[in-house]
Amino acid sequence: MSDAMDLSQAPFVNQILDRARNELLGRSYDTFNIDHLIPFAASLDTAAYVADHAADAARFASNHDLLRAGLDCAPRDGLVLEFGVASGSTLRTIANHWKQPVFGFDSFEGLPEQWRPGFPAGMFAQNPPDTPANASLVRGWFDQSLPTFAQTHPGDVAFLHIDCDLYSSTRTIFEILGHRIKPGTIIVFDEYWNYPGWRTHEFKAFHEFLAWSKRSYSFLGFVPSHQQAGVIII
Repeated sequence: MSDAMDLSQAPFVNQILDRARNELLGRSYDTFNIDHLIPFAASLDTAAYVADHAADAARFASNHDLLRAGLDCAPRDGLVLEFGVASGSTLRTIANHWKQPVFGFDSFEGLPEQWRPGFPAGMFAQNPPDTPANASLVRGWFDQSLPTFAQTHPGDVAFLHIDCDLYSSTRTIFEILGHRIKPGTIIVFDEYWNYPGWRTHEFKAFHEFLAWSKRSYSFLGFVPSHQQAGVIII
């Protein structure tokens, strides 16, 4: 295609781009639809945070790729735990990759409280899934099931997959297991950032844990198109 043809089509292309942009952002007259902009604002906030704190971290195409990479880096001895099983998709990935016993915690009654608009209490309720032979389900609310489990399963935590969305649920995990999280422990968060309110849930609970435990971390990597991030405790 010649330059002349490109120039002749420019006004038409610009009209299409303007229309697409306006429809995407909900523009009306000289303003934009706030509800359309909220997720963009959350992503921009995340991008700024990543630029400051995780610019050199590895990028992964999917949460399953990140989980497998985290397991490859985890200590060979220690507990491998998932919090928030739902359909069992990620628990199966963990169990199939790790081979040794793994444990998945879930009430299967859905979220205990609203997470954010559109995600009310009870969302994600479902029947327990089938799991590989080396995966055991621990059913119940974390504050009730985890203390009993901890009493009968000694040892440090090698790998945590935190997929419970909420600040309160994530805080419970760190309150009960925090003293077992040691240098080398891998933690993969499923909803760490990149959504409206991300600084007030899994992210917040983790940074509170860092403050009281005096631990530090480095980024293992993250999924740039979604909300997952993995860290190594140091």
